[in-house]
Amino acid sequence: MKRLKSYRHTFASCCVASGIQALTVNLAPLLFVSFQESFDISLSKLTALITVTFLVQLLMDAGSAKIMDKIGYRTAVILSHVFASSGLILMAALPFAMSNSYVGLMIGTIICSIGGGIAEVIISPVVEAIPEKNVGNMSLLHSCYCFGYLAVVLITVGYFLIFDKDNWQYLVLAFAVIPIINAIYFFFVPCSTLDEQRGESMPLKNLFKCKRFYLFFILILCAGACEQAMSQWVSYFAEKGLNLSKTLGDLVGPFSFALLMGLGRLFYGLFGRKIKLAKILPILGIATLACYITVAISEIPMLSLIICALCGLAVSIMWPAALDLASRNISKGGTAMFAMLALGGDIGCTLGPSIVGYVSDASEFGLRGGLAAAIVFAVMYIVASLAISKLKKSDHSQMLENKLNGDIQP
Repeated sequence: MKRLKSYRHTFASCCVASGIQALTVNLAPLLFVSFQESFDISLSKLTALITVTFLVQLLMDAGSAKIMDKIGYRTAVILSHVFASSGLILMAALPFAMSNSYVGLMIGTIICSIGGGIAEVIISPVVEAIPEKNVGNMSLLHSCYCFGYLAVVLITVGYFLIFDKDNWQYLVLAFAVIPIINAIYFFFVPCSTLDEQRGESMPLKNLFKCKRFYLFFILILCAGACEQAMSQWVSYFAEKGLNLSKTLGDLVGPFSFALLMGLGRLFYGLFGRKIKLAKILPILGIATLACYITVAISEIPMLSLIICALCGLAVSIMWPAALDLASRNISKGGTAMFAMLALGGDIGCTLGPSIVGYVSDASEFGLRGGLAAAIVFAVMYIVASLAISKLKKSDHSQMLENKLNGDIQP
């Protein structure tokens, strides 16, 4: 079978890969109540599953940049799908095959997270390296994460309307087929690299000398924390905190959150040329802060869920915007820059929901207390976005970047 020639297939496969990443991150939290009822797992142990998911992704972000350049983008993408599928299969099988069911869940989570971590690093550079440039491609790519999340929620809700919650493992096995199919598809699409499109990227040590890089690192860290602190706990919050049914809780909670987040990213992907990111990001930070404060103090269940959903819109373009702005301001960052930004984002994705979970377990206010603790990330995001809005591409900063890229010899 011949390879496909159009990069539209490359972008389509990357969009599916982004949806698969949403599957690896968000499926387990939708099953938390099933895990509790099947294996008598505590809230702290459920929190640990989230923490491990993102810690593994952190390790992949930190150590995979050079490896992926060596093995090639195509191999890295396919490898991410193999780990994702294998992890889902193990998550479904090991808890019933081992005497310690929680250890089985943890092993499946770790393998699945390796696949998600590789995808986190490699998918954005693959899209950025597509020769046909489109300023909205990055946001369209990340909107597919949201729509993948939506699909996971809808399929999960539909499954549990038909089957008992005790049969969750068959749902997980069915999801494991999707990464296998997309891995086969990606094998046949054209695949370029950032070095081929932009010339040799700056070394990692030079990236660390670029002061503005740290602003984008903090920005994406806080974006990940704001997004996942709400995303990972909204299903549990709806069921246990607001006493809603599994179906209603998931439809009004995570489904609405993901829908509005996806629509926000889709809008930016289509009309991104007309949006001045540096001016709008502080506004989104303030909106996110307002959402977290309202959910933490409101005692009206439906209002809390509506605000949870609106938080999805507020955080929608935080992550892709950080990648877009970094790519524009540090043009020779290359795979290493995307890997380090993925590292920063996943640090936030780890800290946000983990702090919510652990504070909730210790607080007399429960999950509301945990969500209140996550307010700190919204505040940090506002500060970082205001600092970035003041960045200017002065002649001096341009010369500095050129020097770091190797274009001007010291």
